[in-house]
Formats: sequence, C-alpha cells, structure tokens
Amino acid sequence: MIENDFQDTPTAEIGPRKQVDQLTGPELQEIVREAGIVGMGGAAFPSHVKISSGLGKVDTLIINGCECEPYITSDYRMLLERPYEILDGIDILLRIFGLEHAYLAIESNKHPAVEGITDILSEGCKSRVMVRELRTRYPQGAEKQLIQTITGRQVPPGKLPADVGCAVFNVDTTAAIFRAVYQGMPLIRRIVTVTGSAVRRPKNLRVRIGTPIRDLFENAGGFSSLPKKIIMGGPMMGVAQYDLSVPVIKGTNALIAMSEKECRIEETKSCIRCGKCISVCPMHLMPLYLNLFADRNRFDQLEAYNLSDCIECGACTYVCPSRQPLVHNFRTAKRRLAEEKKRQQRSGA
Repeated sequence: MIENDFQDTPTAEIGPRKQVDQLTGPELQEIVREAGIVGMGGAAFPSHVKISSGLGKVDTLIINGCECEPYITSDYRMLLERPYEILDGIDILLRIFGLEHAYLAIESNKHPAVEGITDILSEGCKSRVMVRELRTRYPQGAEKQLIQTITGRQVPPGKLPADVGCAVFNVDTTAAIFRAVYQGMPLIRRIVTVTGSAVRRPKNLRVRIGTPIRDLFENAGGFSSLPKKIIMGGPMMGVAQYDLSVPVIKGTNALIAMSEKECRIEETKSCIRCGKCISVCPMHLMPLYLNLFADRNRFDQLEAYNLSDCIECGACTYVCPSRQPLVHNFRTAKRRLAEEKKRQQRSGA
C-alpha cells in the first residue's frame, strides 16, 4: 500500500533535460519507454512498441487531432492551449523516424484549432508540419481511416499501419513525449472531458492517473440529476461503469454521465437482415454474419470474415433497427476466439 503524503514533491530524477538536441534516436525511444507513454486516444497501446516496430518501415508520420466521437473535447483543448508542446513532440518523433515532414490532421469542426496551429506554423519555426483540415465525420479518427484519407493507402486485413509505411500518434500522446524528453516528466496525468446531461458543469480537467472518477464529477459540480449510465470513453466506443471509485487510467479521455433521456433502452429483436450494418461499417465488414457466427461459436468463419479487423466503432449497433448489441457481441467473440486459439496451441492442433 502506497500512502500519499500530499506534498507533491518530484524525485531528483525528474527535471528539465539538458542538451536534448544531442540525444540519439535510440535514446529518445528509451525515454518514451521509461516514461510509460501510451496511445492516449483510448487504445493505450505502448508508444515505444509502435515506434520500434515502425523503424525502417515508416515514411509518413500522422498526428491525430480528429476527435470524432460526440461529447469528447479533451484533444481539442490540447490543440488550443498547448500547441507548442504538440509541435515540439512532433519534432521528436520526426527525429526518431528520420523523417522530414509530418501531417497534423484536424477535423473542420475544430477550425479555431486549425487557425491557431496555422498561425504558429506561419512564423516559420515549425515548417516541417503540414496541417490537414478534414471533413467532420465518424470514425475519422480511427487509424486506418485516417491513413486512407491522408495518404490514399489502405491497410490490408490483419496488417498494421507500419506495413503501409505509416505511423499515427494522438496529439496528447505527442505532447506527453515532449514533456518526457524536455521536462523529464513521466506520464502521470492526462486531460479528461467530464460531460453529459447529468453533469452540472461540464468541463475538461487535467487529472492524475489513478484519480477516482468520483472526484472528477465532484469537481464538475456533481450530478444535476441521477445518471442512468456512466461511460468511460465516448458514447460509441466507451465502457459503462458501475462504481465511482474506478480510477482514471491512461486511456481515459472522457467520462460521460447520461440522464434517462439520453439512455433510452429498446428491446432487442431478431435480425431482419436489412444490411444497414454493412452499409455503415468503415472496415467494409459484414456485421450481420459476424454476429451470427459469434452466436454459434463458428471460430473458423469469424476468422474468414476478418473479425479482428473490427475497430468496435459502434456504427453498426447505432443504426441497427433490431437493436442488436453487435459491438458487445464482437468484443466477446474476440476474447473467445483468442481463447480457442490458445486451446488449439496447447493441444497441438
């Protein structure tokens, strides 16, 4: 048990780092690893692993400012209030990958952020960054969709962005890399959007990792009405919470307290095979068949129909007239599929 003395005194190892310009690529990678930096758009994938797996493959660096889920504005606040941290973090990533230019993708509904970044770049100090203002649509911020929009390249099923020469980093992740390299600060805090119709004063908060979500709601004035559902993350891809003592983790970009009006729950009916889920799937999958195979534990068919390519964006669940819990079923099926593969490996099949 670690007790807090509430003195907030950093250790001697934490402090501004000198001669940053002389650090080599491997040294910068080690700093990122030691700082515990992960993807802060929600995936929380270790950044040093993404970097090391892309060395020698990546020719295009994309910084993701496309915060496309409703409610969430934490990355938008970073773009408005900490643009220099983001731009200096981009420079570090360019040095690591040995590249000359990077793309900063921002959706058009965040035009003030686009203008602010563009004004900084017009000063000539960060000419290596090219801003791309993209049409606002969901799920624009997903890696594979963003890569195709920026470069025209398509990531094949089962492959990673590095396989098509791309690396994508969230803007808050990029700022965290700056703080780790220049300030010696590990990833101990992040920006969290606290919102929803049941929240009295919605706001963005800069909080420490490990803070109970109860404290965030209290800082936002508490609940204006009894919430029907509390979601960690966005309304499309987030996870419902049942305990306010749950802590903020590195991938927590939002907390949404929804009222009864926002959480209308309809009865699930049988699939009518209307095909709406297929028409909206950004990965060009066939959710209705994946749902059928998941229900019957048809693991061979789940692999054949590329279940692993599902990014769990929730678009299929949103449009389903039968209210099928498609994303929930796919998440469960992925776990079962992984367990089945392990079982087959143990049995030598």
